Amino acid sequence: MPRVLIVDDSRDQRYLIVQALEGRFVPDEAADGRQAVALYLAALKAGTPYDLVVMDILMPELNGHDALASIRRLELEHGLAEEARVPAVMLSSLDDPGNMMRAQFESGAQAYVTKPFTAAILLEALTSLGLLENPLGEESGEGAGEPCKTC
Repeated sequence: MPRVLIVDDSRDQRYLIVQALEGRFVPDEAADGRQAVALYLAALKAGTPYDLVVMDILMPELNGHDALASIRRLELEHGLAEEARVPAVMLSSLDDPGNMMRAQFESGAQAYVTKPFTAAILLEALTSLGLLENPLGEESGEGAGEPCKTC
């Protein structure tokens, strides 16, 4: 089963993420960015890298932007090609375009989810990254690709 590193200074938020990903990923948890970088490095050295990182942005010690940037540097130092980098989803209560752009372009996140979020929103983000199967399949029949008119 794929492994996920869940990073948030809130124990309650980590619990919600673990519950959302239950049965899909084996979780490891970190309470701040420094701990996350240390866990990521240990996994890399052990040859058991994570398949996903879900990280809060606003944390003490080392924020999510800087922690993910450190993880990206570790990947480069260990010779990982860009396509082998761990997919990252950044979480934040800040719903502003500047923060979103920084997460994706400076920090190297593939997705940005605003808190509060539901399990369905997180799972949808992972599906869009190709980390989970689309429950409707590639083509859901007639009208695939069109917006749902009854939703």
